[in-house]
Amino acid sequence: MNLSRHARIIEIMEKQTPISVRELAEKAGCTEMTIRRNLDQLQEKGLVRREHGYAYLQRSARNTDYFAEMQENVEEKKAIARIALELVRPDMSICLDSGTTIQQLVELIPEDFPLSVITPSLAAAMALSSKKEVNVLMPGGFLHHSNRSLLIDQPDALLRYHADIAFISCRSFQLPGGTFEHTQTLTNTKRALASIAKERILLLDHTKWDITSIFNCIPLEQIDMIITDDKTPEAAVQKAKELGKTVRIADVP
Repeated sequence: MNLSRHARIIEIMEKQTPISVRELAEKAGCTEMTIRRNLDQLQEKGLVRREHGYAYLQRSARNTDYFAEMQENVEEKKAIARIALELVRPDMSICLDSGTTIQQLVELIPEDFPLSVITPSLAAAMALSSKKEVNVLMPGGFLHHSNRSLLIDQPDALLRYHADIAFISCRSFQLPGGTFEHTQTLTNTKRALASIAKERILLLDHTKWDITSIFNCIPLEQIDMIITDDKTPEAAVQKAKELGKTVRIADVP
């Protein structure tokens, strides 16, 4: 299985779907026969579907623009963020991933709350810029346009820092695998943030559970707590608990 080609196909289809098999082959730089074989493999994983010479990206694999995603499941994300904020204490050092649920946490941090934050998120940094008691460190890297964040170019450089908590987001979550992303571009940054924290807390709403994806990012054994909303299936929550994870459920108004 060619994961790099699968990732390239997903990246192309995130920008254009549906797309003809011929055009997809041209953009991916391979033959139509190769594309059909890879599409069949992706279809088996539930990421795409083929129909009458065209390929369609399934909704579960859709990588929406950051600001579009901010408008989805807003109440669930706010409820999750409120529980996350309860875990943050004055003078802590925390890592904040670039997810939209984590951005809701950023918005809840009080103006006079002393805190040190390590984040690659441009949106988080801008929101925190008005909170003068918060020290913000942004690791160097390259701009990820759709995610409005920086991809850390030297993950090992973060090892000089230590954090009490890393709040991590994901594109999909599977048991017992852990967090997954549709493309590999974000995985190194997320792993780097998780690696320097004493505790790693996953923030995800019910739509991220049991969705098929390609690249494993944070293994389940490295996640200390999961915060999700009350629309998450009870069976999934119970399975996570049976696997030794602490799960907190946010009640959505």
